Amino acid sequence: MYTLEEVQKHNNPDDVWIILHNKVYDVAKYLEDHPGGSGILIEVAGTDATEAFEETGHSDEAREELVQYYVGDLPSEEHAESIEIYRPTFEQVAQTAVVSVKPSPSRVPSLVLSLLKLGMTGALGGVAFAGYSNGWGQFAPTFKKLSESVSTILSNRPNSSGQFWSGFGIASVAQLSITLGVTMWISSKLDVQQEFTHHLPHRTSRSDRLIFRKKTSSTVKKAPSKTLPTKPLDPRQFKSFPLTHKEVVSPNVYRFTFGLSNTDDILGLPTGQHIALRATINGKSVSRSYTPVSNNTDLGRIELLVKVYPQGQMTKHLEQMNIGDTIEIRGPKGAMQYTTSYANHIGMIAGGTGITPMYQLIRAICDNEADTTKMSLLYANNAEEDILLRKELDDFARENPHKFSVQYVLSQADEDWTGHRGFISQDLIQSYLPPAGDGNKMLLCGPPPMINAMKKILPGLGWNDPSAVSKATDQVFLF
Repeated sequence: MYTLEEVQKHNNPDDVWIILHNKVYDVAKYLEDHPGGSGILIEVAGTDATEAFEETGHSDEAREELVQYYVGDLPSEEHAESIEIYRPTFEQVAQTAVVSVKPSPSRVPSLVLSLLKLGMTGALGGVAFAGYSNGWGQFAPTFKKLSESVSTILSNRPNSSGQFWSGFGIASVAQLSITLGVTMWISSKLDVQQEFTHHLPHRTSRSDRLIFRKKTSSTVKKAPSKTLPTKPLDPRQFKSFPLTHKEVVSPNVYRFTFGLSNTDDILGLPTGQHIALRATINGKSVSRSYTPVSNNTDLGRIELLVKVYPQGQMTKHLEQMNIGDTIEIRGPKGAMQYTTSYANHIGMIAGGTGITPMYQLIRAICDNEADTTKMSLLYANNAEEDILLRKELDDFARENPHKFSVQYVLSQADEDWTGHRGFISQDLIQSYLPPAGDGNKMLLCGPPPMINAMKKILPGLGWNDPSAVSKATDQVFLF
């Protein structure tokens, strides 16, 4: 049992405790393995992170993995209110319209009506069968007597034509009898209700049959049906994909290409979101998140730009993969869901491989002529050879000067470098990025030291602090 005061003491990068649903977890050993990066966990260290945890939408696997870091519970008197988790449920609703008749309050009229239906239906059925079997001529005497009786009755009425009313009477009686009998027979077969808005709670179960038609020869050739590209990713389940290409693009940075199931498959990744990679490394399941540089126009493949770190379990694993080896991928993931109404002007601050989510947005906006969103990028690296996707970024800036601009900042530039030197500063942000407000947004992605520096600078320029767990509505969004 640990009190909230005791948990609050474990709030530094080497000692990280958090509370989830009134249970206490020591996640210090999980920092490097956390798919969203260690910074998120460090930021909520020593606090109740239940709401942030649920808002992010962790998988069942993530919840199971927490078990090994459980150390105890909060005392009951310090329990927080339960966090309500929204999990949509669905009802099966019948789509058939029905008509109902208000049930009779007594069973006696119902019984009489049933007997009347049965008698009328039986009488009509008997007449029809006899007429069909022995000929309708046998009924001539009966109809003649009926006609004479009706004619006698009606002939006594003034201004009446005996012949006319005789025919009319016979036709009316016959028509009434047939209509009444047919109506009663139909009503006995239907179970209907008056409200067309009524829906049954579920569709009535029935056994269906598939009827295969025989092939028929035809001289007319049909055009081959075109199959729409499929979306191979699953946001909840990992699927295996093979490595088809591996290329070194700069020191310790690789471009990895994984093949989708079919050459015309689309990635199916919304702009601004990312994927999770999972592999078993040294007997342990390791998962990391990456933003592809490919998009839905790049059919049949997933492309990643990844920097390999000496102590990075996943990056070293990727570096050692051979062509044909597979890795598990799940997605899409992430809080960012870009639309053309997201912002008027987007400021972007990126460092190193943090360019990948920015590039995804830049490419999508520049390729869409209808999107008028403006973007300004400050991109920091150590040396000129570390600048990733430079040709692509320069091309976008040259071809879309009204939409996109980029400034490179190098901390270890050589003498020939004519661009900005040092680190991204307040002066650079004020000079090249949009001001806070007026529907503008700021996006951040890069190494922790750079992000921490930006968190100190941006509030002084009127920007909000980024959330511990990013949401699409944040003024300052941290990938």
